[in-house]
Amino acid sequence: MEKFDQRSLTETALSLANIAKEVDGPRQRRSQEPTGKILHTILIGGNSKGKEELFQSLAVRAISLLPTFDARSLSNLAWAYAIADTVPKLADGSTLFDHVAQKSIPLLKKFEPQHLSNTVWAYERIEECNPDLFAEVAEEIVLRRHLGKFKPRELSNILSAFSKPGVQNLKLYDKVANHVIGLDNLNKFTPQQLALTVWAFAKAREPNPRLFQKVGDHVIGLNDLNTFTPKGLAHTLWAFASTGESHPRLFQMVGDHIIGWNDLNRFRPRGLAFTVWAFAKAGESNPTLFKEVGDHVIGLNNLNKFTLQQLALTVWAFAKAGEPNPMLFQMVGDHIIGQNIFNSFKPHTRSNNLWEHVDTVWAFAKAGKSDPRLFQKVGDLVIGLNNLNSIIPEDLADLVWAFAKAGEPNPRLFQKVGDHIIGQNDLNSFNPQDLANIVWAFAKAGESDPRLYNKVGDYVIGLNNLNTFEPRGLADLVWAFAKADEPNPKLLQKVGDHLIGRNDLNSFNPQDLADIVWAFAFSSADSVNPVLFKELHDHLEANVDHASLDEEAQGALLRAYEKAERASPKKES
Repeated sequence: MEKFDQRSLTETALSLANIAKEVDGPRQRRSQEPTGKILHTILIGGNSKGKEELFQSLAVRAISLLPTFDARSLSNLAWAYAIADTVPKLADGSTLFDHVAQKSIPLLKKFEPQHLSNTVWAYERIEECNPDLFAEVAEEIVLRRHLGKFKPRELSNILSAFSKPGVQNLKLYDKVANHVIGLDNLNKFTPQQLALTVWAFAKAREPNPRLFQKVGDHVIGLNDLNTFTPKGLAHTLWAFASTGESHPRLFQMVGDHIIGWNDLNRFRPRGLAFTVWAFAKAGESNPTLFKEVGDHVIGLNNLNKFTLQQLALTVWAFAKAGEPNPMLFQMVGDHIIGQNIFNSFKPHTRSNNLWEHVDTVWAFAKAGKSDPRLFQKVGDLVIGLNNLNSIIPEDLADLVWAFAKAGEPNPRLFQKVGDHIIGQNDLNSFNPQDLANIVWAFAKAGESDPRLYNKVGDYVIGLNNLNTFEPRGLADLVWAFAKADEPNPKLLQKVGDHLIGRNDLNSFNPQDLADIVWAFAFSSADSVNPVLFKELHDHLEANVDHASLDEEAQGALLRAYEKAERASPKKES
């Protein structure tokens, strides 16, 4: 080791890392060959002890040589240890990566694009968070006059590295986006680099419509998609869907391409889940694709290769897209119940996978495929939590909505959710549809809690306006208060004034309007607003075929009109 200089040490580390990856990687491509077995024994050893000791020795020598390292050597050293998947710790408790970052920051102006890319890629790959290094790298890239010297691979790797929480940088993303948008074309980008680019923007939650439009247009301009891997296709669709960037022709082209395969075995479970999720999230209908995916999953011997997250995404997608597949839901339900998923759940940790359970029961309820065993297990998990602080408001709303929609009673669950919401200082973290879904669920399930209704009612009344409510949310809100027999004249007055001021009821579907009319009529006589009822009545008469409403809605409307008529001021004769 003493004879190593910076160049020979980094070259040795890189060579050993590549060999270690070859014989001890995920696929262990050569570890079963005679030579591979020998190398595995020498370099890796039992429990990777040999590898750790070898790279620890190299790290100790590297620290002594670090003052002599240039930009290339620093980048290569980080790259080598990332490939080897090891982070040596030193006697003082620091890591080799801490020292590499400290040495690199003053030299960043001397880093070539490849060095910058390889360095941040290495830190991301090995999951070594170093905000100071990433902030300095981002600033260095942003300050460079142009990015013409950066290759597509380097740009996509940089974006990927900066997509994780704690190191995201808006200026960097804007700089790269403007550069890509300004290119004459994207012909130098490989399909994988294109997929990684939009995936990184989506993961970092940095939407850029012009960039996504350019990438989408480039993809649909290709002769075919044969150069895309299934993973690349899935990640591209996921990125467009998760950022809300619509590109119907892209989804159509990818859907047709996948349908054209003989089978879907080339997809891994994650790719399948991401693909159908993206179609559902983007609202891009493709019944043929969903049928093929459903048939493929049902035809598997088991679902052991699917994670809970992938199963949740899959059934959520089928439910959201309105693609019924009872056999798929039955298979998923049986698999989840039959596994050790619930027994291994750690309810008192914030890093649990509860959202996956919520999405699953939501999907079952939305698709009308109730499974009492599954709902009972999920309910018990939530009830067993010390508190619900780790559950985001949207998931809380989806959870109680699912139980109510599926007709799965669970008073203890509703009590726990209600107590949690009532205990909040305010409801600012809840969006309007979440609140509407929650009170709707309580009313539907017959779980009345006056404290909850008072809190939600006071919050809505206190809003400057109700413009953030979607039509369905307003209908669910007033319907819930009426159904639960929780009169709130001020709330109804605010909603009524809002509806009168809209001058546009076409955004409401007939069922929404029927629910609103019913709610106002059945809450109390004092809450009836003759002007509103006339406006709703005239709109319904002119635009809605009552025969299109279900029998319950027709009856409710009739009774509502009768009550409104009785409550309206009588004209003097």
